[in-house]
Amino acid sequence: MPKHTPNPPATGRFLADSVSDLFQELSEPVFVMDLNGLILNADGSFTEEYASGSVKSQNADIDQSPHPITFVDIVKRNQMAAEAIGTRNPVSHELQRHNVTWIYTLYPILSSGNSATHFLLTVQDSDRKKSPEPHVCNTLATAKELYDAIPASILVVDANMRLVGWNRFSRDTINGRSDEEMHGVNPFNRVHPDDLFELKNRLFFNVMNFDTEETAEFRMYHKDGPPYRWATLRAKKAIIEGQPCVVVVVTEITELKEAQEQQEKLQEQLLQYQKMELIGQLAGGIAHDFNNSLAAIIGNTELVLRKLDHSCSYIDNIRDIHKIAVRSSQLTHQLLAFARKQMTIPKVIDLNEIISESLPLYSRLISENIQFEWTPCKNRAFVLIDPTQLEQILSNLFINARDAITGNGKIFIDCAAAHFENADCINNRSALSAGNYIRLSISDTGSGIEPKVLPHIYEPFFTTKEVGKGTGLGLSTVYGIVMQNNGHIECRTEMGKGSTFDIYLPQHVDSLNEKGSGATDQTILNSEKTILVVEDEPYILKLIKDILESRQFTVFTAKDAEECLLVSEKCKSRIDMLVTDVVLPTMNGVELSRLLQRDNPSLRALFMSAHAVDNITVNQPLVEGVDFIPKPFSIKEFIEAVNRVMSAP
Repeated sequence: MPKHTPNPPATGRFLADSVSDLFQELSEPVFVMDLNGLILNADGSFTEEYASGSVKSQNADIDQSPHPITFVDIVKRNQMAAEAIGTRNPVSHELQRHNVTWIYTLYPILSSGNSATHFLLTVQDSDRKKSPEPHVCNTLATAKELYDAIPASILVVDANMRLVGWNRFSRDTINGRSDEEMHGVNPFNRVHPDDLFELKNRLFFNVMNFDTEETAEFRMYHKDGPPYRWATLRAKKAIIEGQPCVVVVVTEITELKEAQEQQEKLQEQLLQYQKMELIGQLAGGIAHDFNNSLAAIIGNTELVLRKLDHSCSYIDNIRDIHKIAVRSSQLTHQLLAFARKQMTIPKVIDLNEIISESLPLYSRLISENIQFEWTPCKNRAFVLIDPTQLEQILSNLFINARDAITGNGKIFIDCAAAHFENADCINNRSALSAGNYIRLSISDTGSGIEPKVLPHIYEPFFTTKEVGKGTGLGLSTVYGIVMQNNGHIECRTEMGKGSTFDIYLPQHVDSLNEKGSGATDQTILNSEKTILVVEDEPYILKLIKDILESRQFTVFTAKDAEECLLVSEKCKSRIDMLVTDVVLPTMNGVELSRLLQRDNPSLRALFMSAHAVDNITVNQPLVEGVDFIPKPFSIKEFIEAVNRVMSAP
């Protein structure tokens, strides 16, 4: 065999050892030899049929060997080796020994760089019909192709943390180096600094010194540098050419890791959403009890104010109590809006008026280092929207603006008329119809929104805030409200200079004619009517009785459904109207009204509750402004509701 001084990569020996078991079932001698003629494996039938002892580690140059692996003509053998290396193809030669014709075939074993690293020698008796050469060739090709076809990095690292073996995927995809450049490289140089200690000082140390099998997740970069990508590895110790090495299989899991992180993020958002739901239920329950108390405070203070002389020394104190109670009722209104327990009832409102009145309240929500600048519309800005929804729009946008501002800053609120032609209602405004709109713009002097984030800002649960500091529902709620009201929302932003949200709501053209005054508490259609009041809270029951009797109604009271039915049976005069709380101890107010209407079909009913109307479980739908009044309410609002039900057809 020709002599070659360079040492082949350890992958060659690793390959030779790995495929040795594949030759055990062959009926003819098969040998794996290095480029210097050293036999690395002697398998197949050779050890049984042709040899009396092991030939491993012997040199095939011994001409006196009785075995058929030797070439009598050394020159011919060297020619075959040179031809096999040069052509990269197998070379055969026939030799007559002891009246037997032997066919010697020399196969070059090629590395992934297409250079010869070993020889595979097969020896066949020409008289035998069975031909193993194709089988052997296919076996070797399959083994080599198997290593190089695996879409994972296979590495062999010696005790000095030097790379001595690799497959094609590791060379081309991970490292991007030639075989010459790969040899001796420290593979740990590609590992993220935060993961390096774990891999070197624990995993590699344990595998090399305690012969354990280890697994790990870590970050590494491909080819020339970051970004880092996630990968997982399995490492096992192996003895290759008498030297301890670590064989490592590395698989990239970046997409899987990102999917897991996204799953964890969604799980955190779900838990946050569930927490918010529980808080919302708690808020709704607190608001219910608070509303009952406020109903009694507001109603009784109004009754006292009507009876007191204006010159009374403590009338101002009573007025203060009334104002505080009314303000507290606004807080419960916000609690119910937060809990999404408020019924959506669109009303014609003037944005100029509503925003001007609410800014002092929002100024308490925003820190003192941020100032509001409000520019109202030059004309009346009438739109049709639920006032609660408008509050949600303002509060969400104000809070987002506050969070975007570091240090001192400003929030600008601007209201103006806008008009769209058909040509304007294209692309991003395709949901709009041509016509007149009111534009509400809210701007801030904050940090702005990154371009890559901007397309996702209206997506539910999308947030750039830390966990626990945002649900990701603020802008999606604003978007939903605007779309529900046939409007449109746009965002303009610039990094470092702030953001502007433009909201377009359809202008309500007949608003001026529709803005009329309703019935006052002095307008009583017929005060000679008889009203039955059912309420389980005694102080509210007494309050309503006092209000109605002050208007000359005949009033009967009951604390629950059973007492109400008894009063109805004993009452000699016909009852004209039922005023009842919806939620009663044993029977709800709707069921109670149906029982009474069996004997008195003309009975009118007004329902009230400290719960929001859409949070009441009844078969008959209740409509606020028709047959339902929420607590707390003023005397004026209550009398208007009574008149409305009494005058209904």
